Amino acid sequence: MPRLRRPQTPVSGNPVPRVAVIGAGGIGKHHAKWWSLCGAEVCAIAGSTRASVARAKTGLQALFDFQGRTYAGVDTLLRHETPDIVDVCSPPSLHYAHVDAALNAGCDVLCEKPFVFDPSLSADTLMGQAQSLVDHARRKGRRLSVCCQYAQGAKIFRQLWLRNRQQLEHFRARLETPARDRTLDPRRIWVDLAPHPISALLALAPSGHVDWTTVSARFDRNEATAQFQYPIQGAVPITCELTVRNTTKPPKHVRHFALNDFTFDIDGVTDASGIYRTRIATPNGHIVEMDMMHALICDFLHSKPVVDSRAMLANLAIMLRILEVST
Repeated sequence: MPRLRRPQTPVSGNPVPRVAVIGAGGIGKHHAKWWSLCGAEVCAIAGSTRASVARAKTGLQALFDFQGRTYAGVDTLLRHETPDIVDVCSPPSLHYAHVDAALNAGCDVLCEKPFVFDPSLSADTLMGQAQSLVDHARRKGRRLSVCCQYAQGAKIFRQLWLRNRQQLEHFRARLETPARDRTLDPRRIWVDLAPHPISALLALAPSGHVDWTTVSARFDRNEATAQFQYPIQGAVPITCELTVRNTTKPPKHVRHFALNDFTFDIDGVTDASGIYRTRIATPNGHIVEMDMMHALICDFLHSKPVVDSRAMLANLAIMLRILEVST
């Protein structure tokens, strides 16, 4: 695939925003590509070692015209660079420290999901960390959001769903990703993938809440499932079932959602320009849209974060509490 070129027009006619990516060797390399395509300059990346950032730089240069600098360490990057935005794609146990450091440096921050997580910390401690970051961003007057792109997808689901003029009574989601060489631990899988369907539910029904007396969870080897009622004022409760799974057999990627009996099956296609896009199949046919993460990053760049602080905290709280129920 040819390298993708960044659009030459600055965002909204303003100077090109400068973005630093922390952890550009995994999902971060795709974030960096989307930032560039959305019109930002990826000015720098940071990793844990010189060797890791050198590998990440090579990977980025294969994807797009990356000319940024590399740093072994977040503090070093923030001492030498003045990015407008920091994209945190480091391991979840480092999210709190890296988001906090970026906010201290006066940057807007987009953080990979889960917002914060460390298996050695209690849910109360993690929620305290999350709230402190939200408060920190508010004091600094900085934007802070989380990469839950299925909140972006929920906008499309809602548009297609409204044509049915039905009341939403059932919400089902099933996400499967390759296990690769990772341990088949349902708790890890839940932490990694559950923020996606939770974000879609919160975007579809932001006024609802989980009825914790109805929650049941089944965590077994490579799969985690949670079922619960989700009451909404003035409407019948939504019956929810969320399943996330790591698989070693085809199909290795499943992204299935259902509103009542209306289904959405999501995969990806590459267009003639080499840009990855989202294909959504429904009972009425299929549509091809901007990739959800691509759209989320462009919206953040244009000061329209898809996931606000209320949704960030609610998502984390639901994920953590169901994790507790599973034990």
